[in-house]
Amino acid sequence: MKSFKVLPLSLIVTLLLTFSITNPAVSQEAESSNTLPSLDQILEKYIQAVGGRRAIEKLTSRFCQGKLIHDLHWRTPPNEVVPFEAYAKIPNKSIMLEKTLQGIERHGCDGVISWEQNSESIKKQDGIKPSKIAWLLNPQNALHLQDYFPNLQLQGEERIGNRIVYVVKPADLNIAHYGLYFDAETGLLLRIGYYNELQDYREVDGVMFPFRFAMSRKGGSSNYIFEEVKHNLQVDDAMFSMPEDN
Repeated sequence: MKSFKVLPLSLIVTLLLTFSITNPAVSQEAESSNTLPSLDQILEKYIQAVGGRRAIEKLTSRFCQGKLIHDLHWRTPPNEVVPFEAYAKIPNKSIMLEKTLQGIERHGCDGVISWEQNSESIKKQDGIKPSKIAWLLNPQNALHLQDYFPNLQLQGEERIGNRIVYVVKPADLNIAHYGLYFDAETGLLLRIGYYNELQDYREVDGVMFPFRFAMSRKGGSSNYIFEEVKHNLQVDDAMFSMPEDN
């Protein structure tokens, strides 16, 4: 019966190191499994997942219609269905009209000033407000993330449910509310902020659009359900101007 000589541990380590050096494919595979894509690669994959630059650049305006469903115990009434319609035009013009029980609320941006109007007041903010909904309405939104969420930085990789996501954070904005979560496999944007999910992606005019924007909130939820989405309608720029405060 033959006896087997046990090699010293130091010799085993030397042999393994030699093998990895002389077989670069093995060491590269191990390294790549722990390497994140760059921020530019993540954003480019997202653009391709939406439909590609050529398809996105064909869209100059967007019309949306649907309903906003509130389920919030602190509101009166706690459950409310709010019909809405919205218009957007490149580069950064948008307006959302929500038909609430108290009257029509408007949330607009003329490309320079963001503003809000309800039955009681008008508020304005110089510059483009980092609005999740305004960004979503933009027909070329995949190409203009940094207009709404400036100075993006790659934070790392996380797992949400059974999905691996890449987390991108705008500088100086709270990641819990403005972090961007991209699906590592599909490339699509799954969340804006940890509590706001983009769901039910469908193709419209060659681009993918989420027909449900679900917002988890303390004490309930608010969900935008899009029922109709159209592109390249003629839209008057005056629609986006802030109304005069009478």
